[in-house]
Amino acid sequence: MKWFLIAAGIFLLLILAMLILGWLQPVKHSVKRSAHLRAKPEAVFAVIDDVDGTAAWSSAVLKTERLPDREGRPTARVTLKWGHMQMIMTQLERTPPNRLVVQMTKEGGPVMGTWTYELSPADEGCRIEITEEGELKNPFYRAIGRLRGLDANIQQTLADLAAKFAEHPPKR
Repeated sequence: MKWFLIAAGIFLLLILAMLILGWLQPVKHSVKRSAHLRAKPEAVFAVIDDVDGTAAWSSAVLKTERLPDREGRPTARVTLKWGHMQMIMTQLERTPPNRLVVQMTKEGGPVMGTWTYELSPADEGCRIEITEEGELKNPFYRAIGRLRGLDANIQQTLADLAAKFAEHPPKR
């Protein structure tokens, strides 16, 4: 019984520490990362613009389902591999082959932020820059983001895109 109470106490302290860490983090964040790919901007844009094909190259996406357009904008439900969390992705802006802006919302919940993909020709390929403008209202999510790195999802996406084009992942 004594060990159970000690274990329960340690668990509660960890939960409290995570909560405090989360409360200390800002609700809104902005993260920008970039990489150079040998592929042309048109080829990279075609990959990131193809919602139906995302699960084939993204290590984070389990599946995508097209939804009816929202306010005339293409929309899809994306199921993530981690926890099978579902997000609604709505295209806000599309300027091939240079710019794509996608908004992420929790199904039936608030807007969580946007991802802006910007591509430009560079050295026999292209430079891709991804900017995340996010809002994490839940302090536990903010704590996890802080511990994991707010740029972790962007870095993984850049690595996945590099792998898609048979390139080495970008250095952090």
